[in-house]
Parts: sequence; C-alpha cells; structure tokens
Amino acid sequence: MDRKRILRLKILPVLLIMLLVLSLLITFWMVWKNSGTGVTSDTEITVYKTGYCFDTVITLTAYTSQAESDETSQILEDALLLCQEYEAKYLDRFDENSEIGAINAAQRQAISEEEPDGAADEEADETDDDATTGGESEAAVMAEYTYEISDICRDLIEAGLYDYELSGGFFDLTITPLSDLWNVTDEDFTVPSVEQIAQAMSLVGSNRVSLSGNTLTLGEGQQLNFGSIAKGYMCEVLRQYFTEHGLTHVIVNLGGNVFVMGGEEGYTVAVTNPLSENYAGTVSLSDGYVVTSGIYERGQEVDGVWYHHIIDPATGYPADTEIVSATVVMDTSDYPDSAAAWHSDALSTMFVLAGTQESAEDLWRRLKVDENYDVLSQVILVLEDGTVIVWSESDT
Repeated sequence: MDRKRILRLKILPVLLIMLLVLSLLITFWMVWKNSGTGVTSDTEITVYKTGYCFDTVITLTAYTSQAESDETSQILEDALLLCQEYEAKYLDRFDENSEIGAINAAQRQAISEEEPDGAADEEADETDDDATTGGESEAAVMAEYTYEISDICRDLIEAGLYDYELSGGFFDLTITPLSDLWNVTDEDFTVPSVEQIAQAMSLVGSNRVSLSGNTLTLGEGQQLNFGSIAKGYMCEVLRQYFTEHGLTHVIVNLGGNVFVMGGEEGYTVAVTNPLSENYAGTVSLSDGYVVTSGIYERGQEVDGVWYHHIIDPATGYPADTEIVSATVVMDTSDYPDSAAAWHSDALSTMFVLAGTQESAEDLWRRLKVDENYDVLSQVILVLEDGTVIVWSESDT
C-alpha cells in the first residue's frame, strides 16, 4: 500500500506539542454567560481541579457560589479519584489488576502456552483444507475463551461491537495486538516487520467477539482496547456523579474529550486546527460533548515518515487517511439522558479511519439516520491539504 500519502504530513513535533498544551487551555475555550438567575460575576466562583488519568491531563471546572466553593472543590477532588478508580479497577489494559487487563493477560497466556505435539500441524491441515474447499477460515477454528464481566465492561464492549458494525469494521475493540506493535509513543519505537504485522492482524476482529448478558467470549489470543471509548464513557459517569451531588454548571476536559453541562445560555467551544493558527470552528453548546481525534500529535517520524497512533485494522498500519483531525459534537441539551452521546469518543476515531472526505460523508449520513445517534449535531474535519469541512443538522 502507498503509506507515503498517509504519512506525508510532516508537522514539527515540538510545535504540535505546544499546540496541544494550548488546546487544553485555549482550544476548548468556554465562556459562561450570566443565566439571569440573580447570580452576578461578583459572587460567582470558578472552581477547578486538575489531575492525570487515562494517559492524559484531566481538568474539571465548576461554577458555583462563594458559600459553596469549598464543598464544590471537594466534589471535584472526589471526581478525580473516581476517574482513577475506574481506570484501575476496570479500564487499564496495561494493568493486570484491572478487569480488562486481567482478561488481556489471560488471552496472552492462551497463545503463549505450547501446543501439544501435532496440534499445530493438524490446525494447519484444517486451514489448508478450508482454503481449497472454500470452508471456514483459520480464524473460525481458533479456540474460544469465556469470561464473566462487570456491567461497566459489558456496556463498553456492547457499544464497541455496535460501532464495529456501524463503521463496517474499521472501529475495532480487538485492535490491541496491533496497538502494542505500533507503540509510537515509545522512544525506542521501531517500525514492525511485515511478518509481525501479519501475526498481530490474525488476532484482530470483533466478528469473533460475542456478548451474552455479562458473558464475554473471545477468540484465542484476542485482547480488548478501550482507548477509543473509555474517556467518553467516563464523561457520562461524571455527569451522573455531578448531578447526584448537586453540581449543575460543569466543564470536563479529558485530554481533548470535552463535556459541558448546565450552560443555559451556552458555552462557546473553539476547535483547534492543527494546520493553522486559526480555529477550525467554534461550537455553541449548553449541554453535550465535543471530542477530537487526530493523527497529528501522538506519533514519531522514522526515516522521514510520520507514524501515528490510529491503526487501521484492515491493513495493520497507521491509517492511510487524508483526515488530519475529526471533531464530533453531541448536543444533549434536549436529551441529557441520551444513551449514546458518550460514544462521541468512538465516533471521532471512526471519522479519522474513514480515510477520505467521501467516506466520512457517507458515515455522517449513516449516523444521522441511526436513531441511537439523534444527538449528533455536527462534525468538523481538517483535511491534510488544509481544507476544513463542517457538517451540521442542515446537511442531512
């Protein structure tokens, strides 16, 4: 495949890191307007907490009164601890003490154990027979492993499987073997061999994953990765937590995943254009999600080629895409209990993986007729030639 076009984007890494830092402070620029409730700027207090979780900086901001500022500060502090708890107990695939980490460790163990004598030859014979008779593929004869999982992991896997079907297969929760191979944030990263990529690809495919209630079945060696869905899910957990504790005006920024609630007259969210000093666009939102995925920040240049972190499961390589960044807007002002709004994290990744403007537009139209995504209000794309594409409700 022509990987040069994928990676022709040569952006100065230092400049991009600076832009990312600025984006955390400026890109998602929120302006809270007086709601007319009698609270003035003299008595309104902005309280914020910053921490680190999900491999990113987390900033939680709340607007409250002077009298309630200490209580609000404690609620935000506890919310940061809640994020760390969810990551440690359920979502961290690198930690075998977490639920997903333990499952992945068991799956790695399954393929590392030596096969009985003759087993490999027998499987190879079956595969050869399949190839000549048109029968089942090698993937179909792989062993299966079953796990009982929590409601939290069930919800994430269920969402991931739905988006796998919706995307036509290019959003895949089983991407872990390829993600581990393309560890582009490692300072010792080297480009994997064709053989390594082929071996990892043999373990990828959500079509071999099944979910029945809280019973998960995986193909031998398959491992799960919540990296493109966990932060969106965590935003929804935080929404429920803040609501239960009486906070009404809150901004959550999970490293590019922005969630706002309670902005009666609207927050203004400015979306970075990684190829320009100008913004790609601005979004006015009183309640909802603004999430960006892109190929411009996490990656490394090797021998003049930029390798980024969004892997295409169909090729095993960093996605060959003209879409440098994709921003998805979910407007939940009329539907605060939307069950799919937190999928914005996954959808932004799907738009990058779409590869071309035409494929992305096709995905946009399919999403807009899906009743589960009726809160999807806008998509902003930045193409590698600098073009900015904006689709909104009027374009459906």
